[in-house]
Parts: sequence; structure tokens; C-alpha cells
Amino acid sequence: MLRKEIAMRHVQIILGPPGTGKTTTLLKIVEDALKRGVAPERIAYLAFTRKAASEAQERAMSQFGFDADRFPYFRTLHSLAFRMLGLQRDEVMTNVHYRKLGKALGVEFKGIYDEDLGIHTGDGLGDKCSRVESLARVGLRSMEDQYQLTNQNDLTLHAVKQYHQSLSTYKRQNGLLDFTDMLERYQTSLPIDICIVDEAQDLSSLQYRMAIMASAEASEVYIAGDDDQAIFAWAGADINKFLSLKGDKRILLQSFRIPRSVHALASDVVNRIKHRYVKPWQPRREMGTVNYISEADSIDFSSHKGTWLCMSRSKYLLQRIKKVVRQQGYAYTYNGKSSLDTNETKAITSWEKIRKDKELNRTEAKNLINFFNFNIKLEKKETYRINDLGLPDDARSRDWMDVLKALPADEREYLRSCMRNGEKFNDKPRITISTIHQSKGGEADNVVLVTDMGKLSWDNLGTDEENRVWYVALTRAKENLYLVQPRGLRYFSI
Repeated sequence: MLRKEIAMRHVQIILGPPGTGKTTTLLKIVEDALKRGVAPERIAYLAFTRKAASEAQERAMSQFGFDADRFPYFRTLHSLAFRMLGLQRDEVMTNVHYRKLGKALGVEFKGIYDEDLGIHTGDGLGDKCSRVESLARVGLRSMEDQYQLTNQNDLTLHAVKQYHQSLSTYKRQNGLLDFTDMLERYQTSLPIDICIVDEAQDLSSLQYRMAIMASAEASEVYIAGDDDQAIFAWAGADINKFLSLKGDKRILLQSFRIPRSVHALASDVVNRIKHRYVKPWQPRREMGTVNYISEADSIDFSSHKGTWLCMSRSKYLLQRIKKVVRQQGYAYTYNGKSSLDTNETKAITSWEKIRKDKELNRTEAKNLINFFNFNIKLEKKETYRINDLGLPDDARSRDWMDVLKALPADEREYLRSCMRNGEKFNDKPRITISTIHQSKGGEADNVVLVTDMGKLSWDNLGTDEENRVWYVALTRAKENLYLVQPRGLRYFSI
């Protein structure tokens, strides 16, 4: 019934190639609706990731002058289910619960539960069982069918079924739901006139079902995405659902990100994808550069201003890049954390503040004492100065290098180099190091891409999924693209 209803309404499919302003286009739809008198509470913006949902909400609040509570349905699908089911955070499975379950079962969870993807990302037996179990449910498949699709040689179907039964028992006994439970239990049509579904190429079959339910009362439905950037099939995304959507199709044709040289290269890769919507989008006028380099060591991160994004297909291949960045003395973000956001740098910052007789808050004071193993018992105060901590008499005259002599020499030299280059401990680094999948949705002025491949990706070479991954990588570049030539026999040919 719901599928028939959605087919009878105005449905528009918005195809947004890289950098074509998809979010801006979707917010223009919101703006036009508001001008027509549609209340903000009657507009839903549902996205696959928290980043996309929060960006849309923040931009809408800034652009239209409403508080967050006036846009109650600008959410991820998981967040919407959580809200509409009236759940509390302590009713939802966390990594702590999974580790307890794993301990009881004698299986290890080595990774974390990714709340955006809805799966475990590690390579422990618990992670693998959980992935197959989750993928079966979001794909609306049986455990047997999903197990065959997963083709996990070191995992038995019996282990997956046992895990599924144990998980169900654990949740029931502890009054818990997992993220997939929330999607499965969702049965609500939202009181809305307009529903926007963003990043639709990344949705699973279960998420599509939920989106149809949520949008049942909307007179206008907009489904936005780009099939060429669908790189989460391994996490349950159903690209065939996206490719078979019915509705008026609108292609955003002008990229505001991609220069001509990068566009030409990306076009060669995207044309290798067999099953796709053809989208004749255009690059910026600027030429940009594509540079083939033999070694990552030859990259000079001072050669271009602006941001840098350094990527590889597999995490272990990023170590070459990390080494080069550290040798040149620049801060970087890796796994979402700054290289200067460490206990050492926090201690340095606190030491420099306290020796100059500036105040520390309690957390800063405790971290300082713990790091240097000072035998000091803090009084309960909101702020502390040097005399409150009972530091050595010569503390004011000792800079951070004196007190951090316990650090390895290479770490001290890295910190020195960062300071010489003017890097600030509290600033966001202009260099990001990540896998291609982690970079999805990002962009940078300068992009470094390692073309070597690991065995798992190599085994998928030539597939639509693998070509999409590399297309996404290439299209992160706004100005300059550096392709690091392969060291081994496994590499992607660009």
C-alpha cells in the first residue's frame, strides 16, 4: 500500500555528481517550501550519516533563522527511529554491551560498532558474526543467504546463528535494542508535507522501507544521491534500489569543486562502471593539476596552501604518508584525532600556562599532575595557579622541553618541528590522513592518493563497487591531485 501511495505523489530524484551543490539544492527546496507557507516542522530531511543530517540542520538554522526544535525531522534514519520509539540512550546497545556479550560467548570484538553504518568494523570473531547478522537483517535476507553472500571462509554458519540467538537473548534479558532493531520496529508516518531523503545511494533495503513509511503523508518527496558514489555495499547499501527508483530525474550538471584535469581522469574511471545513471556533469573552468609521483617522500606539504587529504584503499598503506608528514613537522588528523591532541601536548600546554602563572581548570591540573607523576593532592577548587600545585621552585624557569625529557627523541623532535612550522595545538590540522571510505563526503584543496591495493580490494578489481571507490577518491580534489605510483604488483590503474 505504501509503495502505491508514494508512486502517486510528486517524487523527484536528484542526482548530484561530486561538488555540484546537492545540499544547497536541497535547502533551496526547503526555502521554497517555507516561502509557500509550509511550517518547518512539516519538512523532513533524512540522511544516511550524522554528518550530512547535522550539516543540513545547521545550514537551515543559519539560513532561515529557526532554532533546532523547529526542524525536528532533520535527522539520520537511526536518530528518527530512536526519537519516534521514545527510547532512552541506556536502552540501546553500546560497545560495552557487545564486549560483555563477546566475553560470555568466548568471541572477541576487536573493532567498534559504527553507528552510521550499523555494523561492527573489526576483524575479531565477534565483529564478523555481528556483521553477517546485521547485514542479513538490513538486507531483509535470511542468515543462510547472507552467509553465502558474505563468503567468510573463517566463519561458520553455525557460529553466526549461535551469535544471533545469544544476542537476542542478551537484549531481551537486559531490556536493550540494537540499531537494527530500531529500524525494524519503526512503523510511523510523519506529520509532514515534504520529505527529503539524502545520500539515498547508501541506504539498505530496511532503510528504504523505513523511509517509505516515514514519508507516507508527504505530498512531495525528494530522493537525492549519486549512484557513482555508492561505496557502502559491504555495509548493506542496496544500490539496485536506488537505480530502480521511479520519479522525475534531475541531474545537477555543474561542479563547483572539480577542476578540468581531475574531471578528465575521474571520467575515465566512472565510465568503467557498467550499471549507472549517465550524468554529463561539467567541471570548473580552472585546469588544476594531476601529478604522478614515484614516492610519497617527494611530497612537500608546504608547496601549496590550503587543506590536504591523503588517502589509500587500505589503512596499512597510510603509514608511508604518516611518516612523511611527521618528518616534515606538520600536524595531521588520523582516525578523527589530531596528532597534536595527545597527553604529551596537553601536558605541554598546561605546563606553559602554569609556569606563566595562568590559571588551569581542574581537568588540566589533574592531567598535568598525572602526566608528570607529581605526588600532589589537589584541593577542590575551580581553578589553580602554580602555587596551588606545589610545583618545584624553579618551575617558572623550566620550559616544556626540560620537563618532557622522558619522551622518545623522535617524538620530541616532531613536536619541535611542529612548533617551528607554526602549528597550533588547539587548531584543526590542515592535513587529513584517511582511507577512501573514511573520506566520503570530504574535500580538500590538495589530494594525495596511494594507488597500491591490498588483497581484498585487489580481488574486487574491475567490479562496479571497486571503480566507484576510486572515483570517489579522485573527486575529493579541488585544485591539485597527486597520484603515488605503486610499489607492488597490486594497484589501481589510473
